[in-house]
This record gives sequence, C-alpha cells and structure tokens, in this order.
Amino acid sequence: MKYSILEDPRYSHLAKPKTPLLKFFSFLFDLYANTVLTFYTPVTIVGKENIPKNEPFIFASNHNSHMDIAVLVYATRLGYEHFGFLAAKDYWFDNNFRRRFFQNFINLIPIFPEGERGQPGVMKRFRKGAMRFAVGLDIPIVPAVISGTEDAWPRKTRFMKPVPITIEVFPPIYPEQFSDSEKRDYNKYLSTQTKIMEEMISERYAQLRASNGDNVSVD
Repeated sequence: MKYSILEDPRYSHLAKPKTPLLKFFSFLFDLYANTVLTFYTPVTIVGKENIPKNEPFIFASNHNSHMDIAVLVYATRLGYEHFGFLAAKDYWFDNNFRRRFFQNFINLIPIFPEGERGQPGVMKRFRKGAMRFAVGLDIPIVPAVISGTEDAWPRKTRFMKPVPITIEVFPPIYPEQFSDSEKRDYNKYLSTQTKIMEEMISERYAQLRASNGDNVSVD
C-alpha cells in the first residue's frame, strides 16, 4: 500500500482549502515578501518570458538562502497560493513552531532533503529528484539561477541585508516519457538531464557572482 503524507494529520492541511482568515494572513505575508524584494533587496528578473503561462511547472534553481523560494515566487508575480514548496521534513516539520507558523502562509510539502543550502559562492551538486518529478508528472522544469540571496540573507544570520538580487530564468525543459520496459533509459535520462541542468546553472551562477556578487561587502 502506498503511503500518502495527506493521511498524516500533521500534513492533512495541504489538501484543505484555507479559511478566509488564513487567506488574509497569507495575503499579508505575500505583501510583506513582495515589499522586501521590491524595495529592500531589489530583485532584477531576467528571462521572465520563459516562465510558462497557464500550465503547471517545476522551478529548479541553486539554493543558498531561505530567500530563494520568495525570489522564485516574486519572478512569476502569481503569489504563494499558486505554489507548493518541497521542504526538508527534519527542519521545517519536526519543529512544532516552524510547522504551525509557516503552514498558514505557504504550502510546504515535507520530504527528506536531497541536499541543503550552499555557502555564498558555492553551489552544491544537483540530485535527480526534480527531474524525476517532472517526468512522473509530465510537466516542464524551469531552470533558474539566483544570485544575491546568499549575501542578503546567508546561513546562520538572523536579519536580511539590503543587497540587490538577480534571478535569471531559462527556457523550460519538457521531459521525455518512458515505459516500464525502458527503465535503464529512464535512469540514464534522469542523470544526464540533471547534469546538464546543474552545469548550466552553475556556470551562470559563477558568472553572476563574478560580475556583481563579489562587489558586495559581507560582514
């Protein structure tokens, strides 16, 4: 029997519509995030035309700060209600305060983490999870590279700094489909496409850091 997180009472809220009060709180959170990203840590969006219209998709990007998901949402201007975020179960959900607070504002989906945030200027190796979801759900992956969040709100710091942020969105990758008899080709495809995406994002991330990120003074 397949296990569904929605059967767990801790996560059942993911399948339920929000009450008017929680929708209002979610709106306030969205307004706060957009205000910060517009005025305090101004975000420059490159390649917004590559974001699919009127179809679901998966964002895949480098991850160096908790601000990254906010920047991805900001690039679409759709609001948090339209997104679900894969979040490390052991960090976001095993802590009662974090779980109860954030479940009221954004749609966090618990998983065991494939990785963790990298240090400023360091992009960690990509895993195959995003591409596996894309193939399984038959929806495109939209690669993106984010630069500046690692300096605006780095790991182990409490407050954000007024650092400009850039997000560059690449054209969507539409996955191939495989039958059960093509398992070997399927696994090879996941590895190959993940590696291509990692190299593309890593190269552009290094370029952005070299062009403007290194000019930022970090305490």
